[in-house]
Amino acid sequence: MPKSPKSSKKSAMVQRKFRRNLAAIALTALVIKIFIIFRIQGFDWYQAGDGDLGTGLGILLDNNYAPPNAWYGADGENYIRGLQGLVEEGFYSREEKLSYWPAGYPLLMWPIMELFRGYFFLVLAILQSSLYAFASIWFVDEMRRTRIPKISYLLALLLALNPTLALNTIAIGYELPVVSLSLISTSALLRYFLDGKNCWFCKEVFLASLAFAFATFMQPRLFVIAVSFFFLWAISKFKLIYIAPFIAVTLGLVSAAPGILALRNKEAQGYMAISTNLGVTMRLGAGPEATGGYSNQGAGTVNCPEIKGNASEVDRATVNCVIDWYLQNPIRALELFWNKARFFWSPWFGPEANGTMARNPWSQNHPLRSLIQTEDGSSLIFGGFGKLISWMWMIYGLVVLYFGFLFLWRLGDLERLLALIAGSTFAINLVSSILTIGDHRFRIPSMGMSILLQVVGILGISLPKSIIRTRPFARVPWSVIARGKSKQENP
Repeated sequence: MPKSPKSSKKSAMVQRKFRRNLAAIALTALVIKIFIIFRIQGFDWYQAGDGDLGTGLGILLDNNYAPPNAWYGADGENYIRGLQGLVEEGFYSREEKLSYWPAGYPLLMWPIMELFRGYFFLVLAILQSSLYAFASIWFVDEMRRTRIPKISYLLALLLALNPTLALNTIAIGYELPVVSLSLISTSALLRYFLDGKNCWFCKEVFLASLAFAFATFMQPRLFVIAVSFFFLWAISKFKLIYIAPFIAVTLGLVSAAPGILALRNKEAQGYMAISTNLGVTMRLGAGPEATGGYSNQGAGTVNCPEIKGNASEVDRATVNCVIDWYLQNPIRALELFWNKARFFWSPWFGPEANGTMARNPWSQNHPLRSLIQTEDGSSLIFGGFGKLISWMWMIYGLVVLYFGFLFLWRLGDLERLLALIAGSTFAINLVSSILTIGDHRFRIPSMGMSILLQVVGILGISLPKSIIRTRPFARVPWSVIARGKSKQENP
């Protein structure tokens, strides 16, 4: 029976109020962060900087001063050194940090520096926080239209108030911008299917491709996640003959971003490479005395022959050397892979923590950190009890994540595709860490998707039926993955 105009109007008003409330959560968190940003004190590097084209970056680095209005992430100084090279020498700067690490993040900071100079850190922190707020609002709004709209409030709250995600938007580092771009690309996919789109390269496809392009510009290893993302999108929507053109168009745009980095290094350094740190990172996590993490004393113990050549050639040779070592030592390799997986999921703070998140604002202000100042407190936190709590935290997080994936999978249709997108995102991120070095910081780029699955898992276990909408807003039969149809729709 069709709804009356009065009933439809009331329903629309309820939905508008629902959307406003969800958006208000992210916007409130943004206002709070802006207040924090203005209160972060640092050296007045702009006023003191006369020797570095008026930027003061050299003074900031040479004297180890903290920046105002922002925090350093794990590699904050390295990104700033790369930025300094761009300011002084231009796009083809020979600064070593721009070729050892991917130059994408410093390149994106460069126009902000040129435009705002002394207010650079302030503007950067506000822009990163605003991008995350926008991405969270859009993602939650699209989740509201799925068959599980009742997860929206908890999802919005956890995205806004999760200390690691919320506070690291103020830090100098690529991790949180990548999280924001991941949420944007997934939101575009959801809107595409919920609106019943049927095109190769409409607005939503372009936005998702552009978001992944910027993400791989900052961290090229995320290209593998982009391949998985668009492959799942393609096989869920198109006939076999249309899958290849769709993937070619989307990944063509995405691959242009790391291609720019390789061409820049070709001109600046004389070799075609996106970055040259992969071999070093892989070697840190391998070897007979290694533990798989940064804290071991046997870092770099793989016996690789000395290689003569440029940085790119040395990097490739080191990668091949480490792979050969793994193949020759399979049992030891499996032990290290287990350790790296454990370090990837480890807490930010405590006896099981392992990684480069010492500057994590949440870790620095953790409620339990004050306890370790005393001998008894340190024994409690880093002793057997602390290890038990850490393992319970890790196991609980993985269990609810698994149940969230299972819940979405059983729903079928678009929700099943969402489960595959989220699951493949953090699975590929995990494998990337296993093949290089165990570091809980590597978990951050996939945290948006893992939080989604954990929210669904928590509510799916406790309220399995009440969170499912029986009549979604807009549905179209589309997915081979979801329904096993023998025919798919034409683009």
